[in-house]
This record gives sequence, C-alpha cells and structure tokens, in this order.
Amino acid sequence: MSELTAFTFHDTGVKVLIKKVSPLLVVELQKAFPPPAPPQQEVEIGGEIVIESNPAHPDYVATMNEYNREFEMRVRRLLIKRGVEIPGENKDWQDEVAELREFWREEYAKELEGDDKMLYISYIAVGTDGDLTDLLGAIMQRSQPTEAAVAAAKASFPG
Repeated sequence: MSELTAFTFHDTGVKVLIKKVSPLLVVELQKAFPPPAPPQQEVEIGGEIVIESNPAHPDYVATMNEYNREFEMRVRRLLIKRGVEIPGENKDWQDEVAELREFWREEYAKELEGDDKMLYISYIAVGTDGDLTDLLGAIMQRSQPTEAAVAAAKASFPG
C-alpha cells in the first residue's frame, strides 16, 4: 500500500491525504483514449500527387483542442480518484456533498453529476485554481522516484 502524506488546501484549509499514482496509468489512459489522427490531403510534390497528413487543418486543430481538454480532465480525475484519500477525522464531508447536491437541485433544477469523493475534492476542498494546481502537483511529485530509489537502482547496475 502506498504511503499517505498529509496535504492541506491553502485557500480552504481542507486536509486530505495523498499517495503515489503510477505515471504508467497516464500512459494506459492515453492508450485507451488515443488522440485523433490528422486528416489526409493530396499534395503535389514535383509533379506527383502524394497523400500527407495535415495537422494544421483548422477543423483538426479544433478537434485536438477539445481532445486535449478532455484528456486533461481524465488525467485530473485519475489523479484525484487514485491519489487522494479523505481522512477519517473529516466526518462531515459527505454531509457537505449532500448540501451541495441539494443546492444544485434547488438552484438549477438539475442533478450535480459525479461521485461524492470527486464532488467533495473538486467543488468543496478545492477553493481556487491554485488549490487544484497545488494538489495535482503534490500528487505528481509524490509519484516520482525518490533520490534513494534512484541511487539504489544505479547501484544495482554492473560497473
């Protein structure tokens, strides 16, 4: 089991625990949701027609912008779902999520989608963009190998 480290959101004061998330999960995520291929177009080169990819096509640029936005959201969800634990002393968090859901229903006549943990972290614990950036950065930093692990790996190679 991965070691848990205390993390406090600067702007809300909410305390959570974070743990390592394997960077290989992001690789798997990209395999599961690969970027779209650029469109192909005919190009004349030296009198010969050749089919080439056109990553600068305006429709493709728009498609890639949307893909990148969605992929970033998937990575955020992955890091939060796998890398954040809500400590036991925070007993009221589910009540806070229930209040948020009720507010959303009353105010907008819609259901607020998502599981309780994601809603709590995303909309209650995170108070500002800085909070979110700090959280994701802390999880990613925890997920890097330690200097001791790198040194041990180097020492295991023959001289």
